[in-house]
Amino acid sequence: MDIQDIRTLLLDLNCMTVLRFCMDTPAVSALIDLCVACVDDRIDEEQLTETYCRVYNAWLDTIASGHSGFAHEVLETILYEDSAVARICSKTDELPYSMMSGLGHDLEVLGKLTAIEPALFLLFCERAGMPGGTAVRLPVWEPEYRGTCMDTRLHRDMLSRDGAKDVIRFFRRQGTGVFARYAAATWEQGIHGLRGVAQPDPIQMSDLILYESQHETLVENTRRLLQGLNAGNILLYGDKGTGKSASVKALLNDFWQEGLRIVEVRPQCLTDLPEIFVQLRTQPCKFIVFVDDLAFNDSCPEYTALKTVLEGGLEVRPQNVVVYATSNRRNIVRQSFSEREDDVNARDTLEEKFSLADRFDLRLTFQEPTQDQYFSICQRLIESRGMEVDWGEIMPRARAWTLSHGGRSPRVARQFVDALESELAEKQSAADAASDESETV
Repeated sequence: MDIQDIRTLLLDLNCMTVLRFCMDTPAVSALIDLCVACVDDRIDEEQLTETYCRVYNAWLDTIASGHSGFAHEVLETILYEDSAVARICSKTDELPYSMMSGLGHDLEVLGKLTAIEPALFLLFCERAGMPGGTAVRLPVWEPEYRGTCMDTRLHRDMLSRDGAKDVIRFFRRQGTGVFARYAAATWEQGIHGLRGVAQPDPIQMSDLILYESQHETLVENTRRLLQGLNAGNILLYGDKGTGKSASVKALLNDFWQEGLRIVEVRPQCLTDLPEIFVQLRTQPCKFIVFVDDLAFNDSCPEYTALKTVLEGGLEVRPQNVVVYATSNRRNIVRQSFSEREDDVNARDTLEEKFSLADRFDLRLTFQEPTQDQYFSICQRLIESRGMEVDWGEIMPRARAWTLSHGGRSPRVARQFVDALESELAEKQSAADAASDESETV
């Protein structure tokens, strides 16, 4: 690349259309200014040095923000911004010729800009009038910083004319805005709305022990959702600590790259479901609206809102959305003995209270494991962590643990194994310290 190539690149940058919003990012803006400075015959040494330093500082900000370099930041800007091209691409596979041509052109230009070697920039600066003594004092940024992890859905080849198809495919499967950037989101009432979850629970289906048939039903129903087939709303109910919530969260980690997203809605926010559905309906992703730990009175508006969604109100539930809810009780609506005594039609009232759970298409039960199943969970967790223990000696402790921690469950088993692992680590650390001390003596 020579100075004439820089001039041509500047002309191409000025002709950007579809992705022109990328020019406003600090990194791209600084790089463009440096290109302009390198071809400016009238620029003085101080301005040239200041412009170069501004690019280096933009690179520092890029790395501090978790990007691996300028190309990574530009890719995230293109794919994660809720831009006009993103919204259009998410709705169709066939773009108008002018838009397809403009997208390919802009991707290629941004790719060339971010691929210029920093050492080459310094050479151009010297040719533009920067003294060699100044150039040797300026640091050269790394084109690819290895200290960060790039989203596996993004790759450098997207910044090319041929990468336009990959970009369109990304929007068609991964959605736009917050859903393109994050696999999960939570709904916050008020002006906040949807908030992306940067670090969702990493648990996977393979990590879960027991309840195989329930997990199989969950996975099958979720696959139907991803395939665009009719999928049902699911209620997961049963004893505490049996992994109901973990089962739903595990689906996200297994299927998010296929376009699955989870939106967590707190029970007190259920009256916002119509507003949430409006935002999800226009996205190409498939959504699980996750409501954890359901339990409320039949007189509260949240009960009515969920009931309307499940049985179908005037506005139908979006085809790309299902509701997965968890509860420690099948009868989600609390009931007191006084209600039965005061109600003339007690049977009708009881059936009405049970009707909310019955409105879910599928109901999966998670019962407390037997003692043998609890022991099996403990053993499998111990084996998966590579812990060398004598199960015959550990089993009485595992049994005693259930008495002091509220019964048997996968959660209690995991807590026991966590405590056991910490205990073994402390013993090993003490043994290593004693060994080091004896060697010193």
